[in-house]
Amino acid sequence: MSKSVKKVSDTVLVIELKHGDSKAMEEIVRRFSNKVYNLAFHLTRDASAAEEIMQEVFLTVLSKIHTLTNEAYFATWLYRVTTNASYGFLRKEKKFSEQTLIDDTNSEHSAVYDWSTLPDDVLLSEESSEVLRKAIDTLPETMRTVVIMKDVEGMKNEDIAQAMSLSVPAVKSRLHRGRLVLRETLSDYFRKYSDPSGEGV
Repeated sequence: MSKSVKKVSDTVLVIELKHGDSKAMEEIVRRFSNKVYNLAFHLTRDASAAEEIMQEVFLTVLSKIHTLTNEAYFATWLYRVTTNASYGFLRKEKKFSEQTLIDDTNSEHSAVYDWSTLPDDVLLSEESSEVLRKAIDTLPETMRTVVIMKDVEGMKNEDIAQAMSLSVPAVKSRLHRGRLVLRETLSDYFRKYSDPSGEGV
């Protein structure tokens, strides 16, 4: 490779990797290891599993990179490999459950407390973060993965759709429903700050 691998695009790196450039693989690992680990960890909630999944994912990159016909979609393909590996772990541990999507009509018509005006020290506290994490963990798998990819990892709807083999409308639907469930759960939690009796406002 004539130019520094750190200055080239992901697409060029993938092309170089397909030609057997070990430096390209090293740079891919450097660029994507944190993203792969974080996604695996958020899906499995298991640090050691996330480490193993990350190693498995990059071994898959080495062995299957030639099956990727469009180098521009490498990141999306990598997220799909990571998601599949994470699901594989969860199935093996019997933690995976493809639950039925919750009908969002119930959430939309529920009385939801408006907690957006609460002080930042309440909204951003460790306790609040833990409540949010547990709420995400209780979402049906089909919703949880989309919420994690979008709201935790900051991925685009189009990339999520590609990674999960879904249509963009399906991603938006699952995201919408997941957010409604989270909003209701968090409203129940935050209501206590303005209504200590817990009986509502």
